[in-house]
Amino acid sequence: MSLPKPGDNVKVTLLSGETIEGIVDWIDGNGAWVRGVQKSRWVPLEAFEPTPQEDDPKDSE
Repeated sequence: MSLPKPGDNVKVTLLSGETIEGIVDWIDGNGAWVRGVQKSRWVPLEAFEPTPQEDDPKDSE
């Protein structure tokens, strides 16, 4: 997933397992403010990056 832009509708799962779904209001250098239906929250930009696949046997050599 590429980094979102203001106005984008996003759904992101944080490291804590919490899922935030809503519209990006603004982005600063470290994260984005997501205005959701249930709650609004600042989300670090790392949460929008895909997680590396650790199960790939080629990577463990």
